[in-house]
Amino acid sequence: MKIIKKCISVLFLGCIAVSLTACGQKKTNNAPAETEEIPETVVTSAPEAETTTAPPVTTPVPETTTTETSTTEETTQTTTETTTTLAETTTTAVPVTTAPPATTTTMPVTAPPAETAAAAVTAPPNETVTVSHKFEAGIWEASSSDEHRYFCFDADTDSGSFRDQENGLGMAFNYEVEDENTIIFHIGETSDNTRATVTFSGTEQATLTWENGSVEKISYLGLGNFNTFHFYSNVELCEMALNYYEKQTGYRPGDAAAQVQADGLIAIQLYDNMGDHNSTSAWYTVDKYTATGTDLTGNPVDLTK
Repeated sequence: MKIIKKCISVLFLGCIAVSLTACGQKKTNNAPAETEEIPETVVTSAPEAETTTAPPVTTPVPETTTTETSTTEETTQTTTETTTTLAETTTTAVPVTTAPPATTTTMPVTAPPAETAAAAVTAPPNETVTVSHKFEAGIWEASSSDEHRYFCFDADTDSGSFRDQENGLGMAFNYEVEDENTIIFHIGETSDNTRATVTFSGTEQATLTWENGSVEKISYLGLGNFNTFHFYSNVELCEMALNYYEKQTGYRPGDAAAQVQADGLIAIQLYDNMGDHNSTSAWYTVDKYTATGTDLTGNPVDLTK
């Protein structure tokens, strides 16, 4: 019995092996047909998968990060599905940030500079300064239709003195402001009140209109006083001219007269009074500061010699 059972078992296992071998042969016989179709599906499907998926994933990422920094916390928590919406939000946000700088640039440039420039150029040149203030310390030259003289205004005080071109004589004075453009001079005595209306043109030119109606134009010559500033008076120049002529010719005329000309030079006439007329010996035109100039024929003269 045992032998019979073993035989039956062997026969049964042999049948299973035969059937498995038959199945393996069927599968290997069909394999070539399936392997020929697989490359076609692989080749056609691979490119389609690459072209459709790659661009959308890489492109929106930088735009999403740029927008995330300027928006609220809700935008940060937005999922990947809103990538298209974020791109639109970014486009809308750009004009919002661009608008304010244009407004800020236009506002300061337009209005203030134009007004400031016009004010600085227009007003001062045509204005006459009529404010009362101290005269610049130093020497001022004054001239009118009938006299010529020099004022010396002291520094840090309302005082000074003057000298006449005619004879070199003068007096000390004090002055005070009465109103906006009127100054009271106390010449010689403090009880002497002589008013003058003063109109300044800048700081180095002024006009004095005195109570008696005479008008003097005064100009600033510079710092100094009558110890350092020197001029020759008309009386001195006449005496010097007579001496000069006598040395040159050996003859001394009987008289001399000097007058300030419009250009500031001094014209000197040397003459003899003949009763019905004057007999002129020479004409000199000289500078009142140097006593040098020319004679009537243009020859140079130096009255200091």
